[in-house]
Amino acid sequence: MWVHSPWYPMELTLGLIILIVLTYGLKAPTLRLATFCLGAIILMVAAGLLAEPHLLCWTQAIKMLVMLSGLAILCMLDHRTSHRSSSLLILLVILGNLLLIGSTNLISIYLALEMQTLCMFILVAYNKNSLLSAEAGLKYFVLGALSSGLFLFGCALIYGSTGELELQFIRMSIISYGALAGKCLITVSLLFKVSAAPFHM
Repeated sequence: MWVHSPWYPMELTLGLIILIVLTYGLKAPTLRLATFCLGAIILMVAAGLLAEPHLLCWTQAIKMLVMLSGLAILCMLDHRTSHRSSSLLILLVILGNLLLIGSTNLISIYLALEMQTLCMFILVAYNKNSLLSAEAGLKYFVLGALSSGLFLFGCALIYGSTGELELQFIRMSIISYGALAGKCLITVSLLFKVSAAPFHM
């Protein structure tokens, strides 16, 4: 379901870090938790940069870009006002992105998308004292539920037409109206995910 790669321990390491933060880190002050998360991201980025050059490909390059983006987001957090679980949610979003990049199966793509989407729901509606935050969270939740339904319906149509969920076999299968409709639904659901016009509110 995921690409087998020498860099696959990156996802496992990040998952272990998330478990450690979830178990012990939330009891620590916000600044210490954020520093630990930043240090973990920096170590993972450094480990990727020191990998053997012949292993570098587009998948690894995009993963490195995601890691650096996550590092930048954690650096921009105002640790004096942000809740200490914000860092944990951002790490979960990064993990979902890494799993999505290495996915080769429609089900694993869906699970990786939902992992980061659920965390984004919480981050958007985090400010309990703001009506705008609550409104944005509700709208994002409705759009997320709609896009998830469309994605699953598209997967069902593709599987019913081709009998496959692996992307490489779907690409080689005979094109049918059911598979074409499923691909269109998945495309629309992804446009909903990124709030691209005209699928935005």
